[in-house]
Amino acid sequence: MKRSTARELAFKAIYSRFFNAEVEEEIKDIDKEGLEFVNNILTHYTEYKHNINDIIATHLKGYTIDRLYKIDLAILVLAIIELHYIKENPTEVVINEAVELAKKYSTEKSPRFIHGVLADILK
Repeated sequence: MKRSTARELAFKAIYSRFFNAEVEEEIKDIDKEGLEFVNNILTHYTEYKHNINDIIATHLKGYTIDRLYKIDLAILVLAIIELHYIKENPTEVVINEAVELAKKYSTEKSPRFIHGVLADILK
């Protein structure tokens, strides 16, 4: 399984947790490497959720974390976990994948917003 596919499943799993739901049906069909990646993301999310939210909140301009679209929040959470905790992929790849998820799942303005927040975090 491609890492981008596993990343997309991790994004869906994070998003579903905002609503106390699970995406077990999709996750059960991925290969071992993809499953390890998704589980690693979710473990870090559970452990560092408050730190991640603080990072995001600190870098929002004109927004509060409560006002963000949940999809955008899930994408930012995923990217921050990869950038700050897992550190397996180059920064450019993580940001590009986050922007691609925003293009696929969120609003027209979200890709630029996601890119801007992540760029500010990395300064």
